[in-house]
Amino acid sequence: MIPIRFSHVLGQSGVGAIVRGANDLVVVQDTRQWTDRQGGFAGKLIPYVERVRAALGISQALREPPVAKELANSQIDGVCVPATRFPSWMRCPNCGALYLRPWKDEQVGDAPRCRRDTCKNRPRLEQVTWVLAHPAGYLGDVPWHFLAHRDSKASSQSACKVRDQLKLIERGYEQRKVRCGACGAEAPFLGDERLYFGQQRMQPWTRDDIAPPPPSPADSAKDMAQVLAINDTRVYAPAAESVLVIPPESRVRKGTVIDLLYRHSDDRRKIDNAKNPLARKSAIRTLATEYRCKPEEIEEALLDIGRGYPLYGENLTPGQLRESEFKAFLEILPDQRDDEDLVTRNKTDEWCALQDRSDLAAPSKNLVGCIQNLVRVDRLKAVKVFKGFTRLDGEDVVPPDILGQSSWLPAIELYGEGIFISLDEDRLRSWEQHPKVLVRLEKLQRRFVQSARKEPNPLTPRFMLLHTLSHLLMRQIEAEGGYPAASLIERIYCSQTPEHMAGILIHVAVPDIAGSLGGLAELAEPRRFLGILSRALEHARWCSLDPVCSEHDGQGPGLLNRAACHACTLVPEPACEYGNTLLDRCFVKGDDSDGLPAFFGVP
Repeated sequence: MIPIRFSHVLGQSGVGAIVRGANDLVVVQDTRQWTDRQGGFAGKLIPYVERVRAALGISQALREPPVAKELANSQIDGVCVPATRFPSWMRCPNCGALYLRPWKDEQVGDAPRCRRDTCKNRPRLEQVTWVLAHPAGYLGDVPWHFLAHRDSKASSQSACKVRDQLKLIERGYEQRKVRCGACGAEAPFLGDERLYFGQQRMQPWTRDDIAPPPPSPADSAKDMAQVLAINDTRVYAPAAESVLVIPPESRVRKGTVIDLLYRHSDDRRKIDNAKNPLARKSAIRTLATEYRCKPEEIEEALLDIGRGYPLYGENLTPGQLRESEFKAFLEILPDQRDDEDLVTRNKTDEWCALQDRSDLAAPSKNLVGCIQNLVRVDRLKAVKVFKGFTRLDGEDVVPPDILGQSSWLPAIELYGEGIFISLDEDRLRSWEQHPKVLVRLEKLQRRFVQSARKEPNPLTPRFMLLHTLSHLLMRQIEAEGGYPAASLIERIYCSQTPEHMAGILIHVAVPDIAGSLGGLAELAEPRRFLGILSRALEHARWCSLDPVCSEHDGQGPGLLNRAACHACTLVPEPACEYGNTLLDRCFVKGDDSDGLPAFFGVP
C-alpha cells in the first residue's frame, strides 16, 4: 500500500497518474475499479452540492475517494485506490537486459533479478523510466522491440520475433542504444521518439478499452504518440476545479432530522417503498427511534425535502460560479452561526472609519478609499472536483472513468479561512479607461490571443491589476503572517458585464474539517490589513532586478508577464490560478516615465 495525501488523489496522484512507491512505479486505475467487495461505490457521497454541480455544469454525483489504513497486523482496513504496476518493462542496471513483467515469475515480496548468464552480479532489476503517451490521453509501454528493428535492412532482422533478448545499453547520459541479442539489430534511443500508438489498450490497466486506429490520412502532430520520461510534466496533467460552498447550502444545520434524512437517501427510499399507509407509519416510527426524534419530525422533514430542501426551487444558472460567490462575500447575515460552512465578518465600516482618524497620514487614507469592501472570512468550505486528465498537451480531457459514462466524479471537501477585498468601482472605471493603461495592455493582449488560453475571458486592465495585487498581497502575507505562500490560494473575481466585479479572495484550504488556526483571518482586521497593503505596494515599487524587470516587454511562459519576476511578484505554482502568468507590477505602481497612472494613486 502506498500512502497518498487525500488531496493528492485529485491532483498529481489522480486517475492515470504514475506514482512512485517504496519499490515500484504504479499507475492509478480509473474510478470504475474504485469499488468495495460487493461491487458498490467505495467512496462516500458528498451532500449539499447542487449549486456546485450547477456552477461546474455537471450532472454527476460527487463522491470522496475511498480511504484505507494499514493496521498493526499489516492488514488493510477499508478500500484502497487500486493501481497497476507500470511501466511493465524492467532493466538490469548492470548489463542493460530488458524484461517484460518479470515479477510474474517471482514470489510475492521477492524482487526480480537479472537472469542473463553473462551478467555476473545479477542485481535487482529496475523499472524503465520511459512511457509512450498520446495526445488523446492514452498511455502504454515503449515498444522496445519495434524500436530496435524499425530501421533494419536485413530480412532476418526485420522478421525477428524474439522479445526476450532485448537490451537498453547506455553510453553516457545522451548515448543510448536498443539492441536485439537474437538478430543483432540495434538502433539509437533518444527518449523522445514519435510513433503511432497502435490499436492497443488505452491505459495500462484496461482490457476491453482499445485505442481506435488513427484516421487516414493521419495528422502527424495530432495522431502521433511520443516517448517521454515518466517525470515529464506532459505525461500527466490533472484537470480539477474548486467551487466554494455558499448560502443556502453553507447554512445547513448539521445533525438535525432533516439533515440526517437528506443525507441518507436509503432511509427515505424505505419510507417511499412502503406498500400501504400502515407500513409507512411503521417505517417512520422505526426511523424516528434510530434518529432519536419524534415521528412528527420525520414527517415534517419529508415535507421540507419534497418542497426542494435545501435550495427550495432556487434557479441555478450554469457557469455563474464567481458571480454568486462574490455576492455571498458581500452579503451580511445577521443570524449567522459559527458552525456554518461560510462564516464572514464584514469589516467595511471599520475600514472606512480609518479615513476619519487624525493619526493616519494622507497616503494611507487614500489607500483606504481604494478598497471598497474588506471582509474577514473566518470559515469557508470548498469542494474540489476531479474532472479528468490530459497527456501530451492534448485538447480533450479524459474523464475519471476513461469512457465518460460514470454517474459520479471524485471530489473532496476542503476547509479553511481567508481575506476578501473588493476595489472601489468608480476609481477602477476611471483608471482602466486611461489611454496609457490600454496601450500597456495591448501587446500582452496579442500574445494572450496567440496562446489560445481560455481564461480569463476577456483579458482586461482590471484583471491585470487584481491578479498582480493578489500576488503582492500573498508575498506580504507570507512575510508577516507566517503562512508559506505555497499554502495560500488566490481567487480572482473580475467582470465588467453583466455585473461589475473587482474582488480578491486569498485563502487556505485543507481536507480537515477543523480547517486552519485562524491566523489568516486575523490579518483582515482593518489596521493590520492596511499595514500589509501599504508594505505590499511599497515592495511593488522596486524590484532587485530593476530596471530590467520593469522595462521588460515580455517574460515568463509565452512572454505573458511584463514587470513581474521571481524577485518581486511570482508565487509558488499551487497558489496561482493562472500559472504565474498575466502579471505586471506597472499596473499597480504606475510608470512616471511613460505616463502610466497607478491605480492607488488615482484620486
